[in-house]
Amino acid sequence: MNTDQFDETILKVDQYAKCVLSQSRYEHSVRVAILSRELCERFGVDAQSGYLAGIAHDICKSCKERLLLSLVARDGKSVNEIETAKPSLLHGRAAAVLLESEYGVHDESVLEAVRNHTFGSPTLDKLGMILFVADKIEPGREDYDPASRQKIIESDLDGMTRLVLDDNVRYLELKGKQVSAATLSMLEQLGGRVKER
Repeated sequence: MNTDQFDETILKVDQYAKCVLSQSRYEHSVRVAILSRELCERFGVDAQSGYLAGIAHDICKSCKERLLLSLVARDGKSVNEIETAKPSLLHGRAAAVLLESEYGVHDESVLEAVRNHTFGSPTLDKLGMILFVADKIEPGREDYDPASRQKIIESDLDGMTRLVLDDNVRYLELKGKQVSAATLSMLEQLGGRVKER
């Protein structure tokens, strides 16, 4: 996809997101896209890919359960126990299917980032890690105090991702919710890669 095609795709996805999402969810998506683009520039990843992944990551957030299940049936992966209990968690996988089928996005890095932004995955590349982090700590998220956000932002990419995963797991455990195996695998993998502070 050349630069003009990328710009056009971003514009179309942005317009779709604006139409189907609530105002607050759309504004969240824009903030995630901007932060993803900034982090991509910092870590040597294509900035347009970061913006596209960010603006697209929640395009299926408002979909009804039946549509989510219909879309994810096309990605060839099984629906796990956590997703079965709460089908809204399938919105990332559904968004990846929609991006590919309706918007002609075939960049596997973008699709994987969008597909796995909810739980993470031990196989995520830099873009996937960036989207995962940006989604959780974008400036509109009120559950991160400025000091915690600053500590995350000042870290390298592995450290950033590890801190966000730690916070995510801690939050889910406090709420008595099950933690995805993908999240735990990603955290375990990063545990060996994060530089000692």
